Amino acid sequence: MKHGLIGPFGYALLCLAWLAPGSPAHAAAFNGRGVFHFASTGDCAAPSQPAASTCHRIALDVADAHARVDPRTHTIVIAADAAHDRKTVVGDVLLHGSGVAADGQRVPLSLHVLLRRSGNTWKPDTYVHAPVRGTFTAIELEPYQIGVRDGAGVRVLLTAGQARKALAEPSLAARVAGYFVRVRPSDANRPGANDITVSLGMGRLSKPLLRASFTADPPGTAPLDPLLASGTWNLRLQALSSQVPVWAVQRQLFVFGLDASPLLSGVRQRGFDKRDTLELGAVNGTGYLRFNGVEERFPAAASAGAAFMRESFIGLILAWHRRPPATPSAARPAP
Repeated sequence: MKHGLIGPFGYALLCLAWLAPGSPAHAAAFNGRGVFHFASTGDCAAPSQPAASTCHRIALDVADAHARVDPRTHTIVIAADAAHDRKTVVGDVLLHGSGVAADGQRVPLSLHVLLRRSGNTWKPDTYVHAPVRGTFTAIELEPYQIGVRDGAGVRVLLTAGQARKALAEPSLAARVAGYFVRVRPSDANRPGANDITVSLGMGRLSKPLLRASFTADPPGTAPLDPLLASGTWNLRLQALSSQVPVWAVQRQLFVFGLDASPLLSGVRQRGFDKRDTLELGAVNGTGYLRFNGVEERFPAAASAGAAFMRESFIGLILAWHRRPPATPSAARPAP
């Protein structure tokens, strides 16, 4: 089993959120720190997600940040009032699409653009989330252009054409981001298990960062949404290194909607230590959050789990493992 994805997990974990849909017919404005979603007219990067939904995401990390999405002109503009320092993360944009892999299957793909700002200088990092390795054809992605407010005007950071090219050739996004993420089965003797290890780097120099698994009772390929809402399931994430940057951990707790949990107060301050284990799940629909064996009730487990499986590059792989068997004939032709 081979996997490929490039995702800014800051090294590990990545991406959850809540729904805050904007109108598909009119421009939508988002202001202040928060996670917001807006409408997609195409694929959402999840096997169980309907074709049209509010699955595109903007996360704004700072209180003075603003975003405007205009689906008529397919433009996204991010701004911040203050001149931040130390390469502050202002926010990110996550767009969902799909492409046809080498085996003929159409697979979910996501484009993730992380926006930093130091003074008046903006720096975008571009990543691709994909459940399998390789290049992709017949890309389907809404033609959004991403820009930032620069004085009285707008500076384009990523055109629609560049976005499609990044999805078609994920290695390009890896070069833009400046590092490589590798994924392999955690147990080489059980390559079909929904249990993966994420490493950073190339070849012998790669460093394991995270182990992730998803289990459900009963196991199988039942649709995720009803399972997460009323079933029994467990999402388990274990840090394999203590070198994950604290800012990255703090950001993911924010994007996941976990930063208010008293159980994770220490993690918010120090980040992850090696072997720290975070679990999210439910028993017959009753949600829980567990950290290093200590558990608390978590009523938002279903929505958090669904967002993780849709928006995180790790969740995208775990969700892909649960898909029903497909054949190359299931691939849609190029538009």
